[in-house]
Amino acid sequence: MILTSWFKKRKKEIQRKSKIQTAKKIVFGTAAGSLGGLLGGLLFSPKSGKETRKDIVDSSKDITNNIIEKTATLKESIDNKVTNAKDGITDAKSKISEYLNEKKTSKIVNNAKDEDLSPIVEQAETIEKKDKK
Repeated sequence: MILTSWFKKRKKEIQRKSKIQTAKKIVFGTAAGSLGGLLGGLLFSPKSGKETRKDIVDSSKDITNNIIEKTATLKESIDNKVTNAKDGITDAKSKISEYLNEKKTSKIVNNAKDEDLSPIVEQAETIEKKDKK
């Protein structure tokens, strides 16, 4: 039973490695074919070398500008999300502190109701009477 499970695991591992190797070969082949097509297109294009170089420079500038714009947009989006998260945390913090303060207050009031406060009330009344005189 132990050997059977070991053989199954080993077989799955070999299959996984084989799939990874196949994927690597496909990616490498695709990249090599694309690069070959690009070079062939550049070499056999009807435009002169000067025009082709100008087109390459222009397209690289466009790509650079697009990357810069998208990066700025992404930065803004991330900044907004961070700000919203901070605001949410601050709101939650204040709500929690309010809730805890209410609980403390209600606990104090309940404890005060449970105790006999008549001596304290009498003492406060006598002090009030003395202050009025």
